[in-house]
Amino acid sequence: MAEKEITDVAQCWVDLYQKGRVSLDRHNYDYAIDIFNQVLEKEPAFFECRQALRVAQFKKANQSHGFFKKAFNKASSAPLIAKAQLALRSNPFETIKIAEQILNTDPNSSMAHKLLADAALAVDLPKTAALSLEILHKNDPDDREIAIKLANSLMNSNQTIRAEQIAQELVNKYPD
Repeated sequence: MAEKEITDVAQCWVDLYQKGRVSLDRHNYDYAIDIFNQVLEKEPAFFECRQALRVAQFKKANQSHGFFKKAFNKASSAPLIAKAQLALRSNPFETIKIAEQILNTDPNSSMAHKLLADAALAVDLPKTAALSLEILHKNDPDDREIAIKLANSLMNSNQTIRAEQIAQELVNKYPD
């Protein structure tokens, strides 16, 4: 299954997505996240919605900076990570859904992004995989495995210029 453009999505979900965009523009991040999750529940390949969800997740996270809140989010996501790992082989779409739940509270969760990327690759959603792999690569540019997966995902989603940049970075770091 390839990612869907807005023109490939049923109008009822496009309307709901647009409502989420309005909420995002009004800085009502919780409501926007809820709406985007509803749309992605029915249309998991709707890439533009997933991008908007990621923006809302990061903007919401930037509003709250408490140390205890961050520590609690990491601790409370552990059972969900285990559940997502179990679902990865048998139901990748369920893994994507669980990973998004984790990212709703901790958009920088490396484990959630890794699970989401692996699940997206399993169901042929290379743009979705690249979205999470970009974040992982930004957080750890020295991770060779992530960089290779990112370059491959970018190539599979016809983002060749960015894929070549990543490949060139790899060659420069690891000339062997």
